[in-house]
Amino acid sequence: MLSVAIGGDVLEARLAAGQLPCPTCSAPLARWGFAREREVRTLAGVRSCRPRRARCGGCEVTHVLPPAWCVPRRRDGAEVIGAALVAKARGEGHRKIAMELDRAPGTVRGWLRAFGRRAEPLYHCGVRWTIALGCDELARPGSAGSQFADTVEALAGAARAWVLRFGPGHAPWELTVVLTGGLLHGRPRDPPGS
Repeated sequence: MLSVAIGGDVLEARLAAGQLPCPTCSAPLARWGFAREREVRTLAGVRSCRPRRARCGGCEVTHVLPPAWCVPRRRDGAEVIGAALVAKARGEGHRKIAMELDRAPGTVRGWLRAFGRRAEPLYHCGVRWTIALGCDELARPGSAGSQFADTVEALAGAARAWVLRFGPGHAPWELTVVLTGGLLHGRPRDPPGS
């Protein structure tokens, strides 16, 4: 699944023009219908999403292109999961976080465990993006005190670096989903030229 941080109209135009590359082989993606409609829980309520599906002309693989506010394979949006990650980095436990977010403790524990398993590659992903975006001063290795907290800080630095370079327009956790290739699943993305 490929997360995209562009609006629906821009996505459609880029697909029609062959300007969106396949993450597997870099050949252009083309429109290929839609995935099933799903409801995503956000901090403000429930939001409906029917992601575009695209097919690669090179490797013939199909991809679902959910908006960046959706975390692949999760029912909750990026801002909800991001809030849980920040709370855990501050030292809160999964039960307290679940109560604050009005989610099941097992669901929150699953997010935290999935993130914890990927902490090291996500940390390096965040640092690489921060440096590639020209904000070396935001890359502070090991400054938060734990691997989990260091990773959250590194990803926050990458999102801040993106905003400083390209301007506001996307929420920090949406940018993080895009820069990491899905946050809790998938291979973290490297900056171009890495």
